[in-house]
Amino acid sequence: MEVSRLNPRSFLKYWFLLLVAQILGCALIWVAVLILSPALDSLFEKMVFFYWPTIMLVGKLLGTSGESAMIAVPIYGMALGMLLYSAIISLLVNYIKTRSR
Repeated sequence: MEVSRLNPRSFLKYWFLLLVAQILGCALIWVAVLILSPALDSLFEKMVFFYWPTIMLVGKLLGTSGESAMIAVPIYGMALGMLLYSAIISLLVNYIKTRSR
């Protein structure tokens, strides 16, 4: 895909929509797990495993240990994953849109 064919406005639109969708999805899962804790713990596990590659990357880069690794690394890893996954999917959507024209 040529960079010149990438529509920056469309890319940012889809990136932002995907980012908001991921944030809202994670927030809804967190609230649901807090309210119905034992029944929905598997949803929280699936959400963490979805962002596992970026969580591990952040853990390796920061080199944390102890309690900071239990709290900061998953939060930063999930944030990085949201940004990265939104950008990747937005690029794919733009690529598909340019190919269909």
